[in-house]
Amino acid sequence: MKRPGITVFLILLSLILIATAEIFFETGLLDRLLGVMKKEEVTVEGAVKLLPVRSFTFEDAGGLEGWGEKILANDKTEYSIVEHQGSSCVKGSSVDTASTLFIKQKLSCARDIYVSWDWMAEKFPERKDPEALDKKKEFDFVAQVYVVFHARFFLNSKAIQYVWTEELPVGTVCDSPYTKNVKLLVLQSGLSEGWKHEQRDIKKDFRELFGKELEKDVDAVAFMTDADSTGTSAVAYYDNVSLGYVEKNVREK
Repeated sequence: MKRPGITVFLILLSLILIATAEIFFETGLLDRLLGVMKKEEVTVEGAVKLLPVRSFTFEDAGGLEGWGEKILANDKTEYSIVEHQGSSCVKGSSVDTASTLFIKQKLSCARDIYVSWDWMAEKFPERKDPEALDKKKEFDFVAQVYVVFHARFFLNSKAIQYVWTEELPVGTVCDSPYTKNVKLLVLQSGLSEGWKHEQRDIKKDFRELFGKELEKDVDAVAFMTDADSTGTSAVAYYDNVSLGYVEKNVREK
């Protein structure tokens, strides 16, 4: 069954409302209450030092504590902790369903921000028409990750939607068919024999996609597997989600 034309707006609305209502997230209190692992060490990659604020490895059934879910169709996508190709991870399995998992975390736009994750596509939604980013019809993707930015008013909220497509070329960019405030960027295409790792420079991506500097904080990160618009099924895996800051021009010792 096709979801309403306000699907992307529902994703953004749910995340923004939660971001503005739950102030204690910004203080790190949620980490202490739920026992979510907060990674203290830094990681140096070349001339860049990563300073994680939140990291999730989904090692056990409690790995999704702190994550919220927003149902966007008649039923929700099944998200579960499983073992897959040697990793404990989140399996997203959609059968004519759509729901997103999100984590609320403020990241200051005054600093360089990164979001990284591992993912793998297993089964793509089946389409009658060629795959497209700019059409509301059959707007399903096996895997997608959202970075949502703060806005005082819902209609002004912006987001980057990173997608894994079946046929579209990597690097394809498009406005969402629902709103120009959401920019889609294809990071992977086609089936994968193994895990793919992504590490995104959020300020750089925002500048290239929106044509201006990022002036709003990150409010939330989400991921979703859906197949409700096509009425078919899709399966993907997610692991090692990390979000935080980047210290550039670091000299390796």
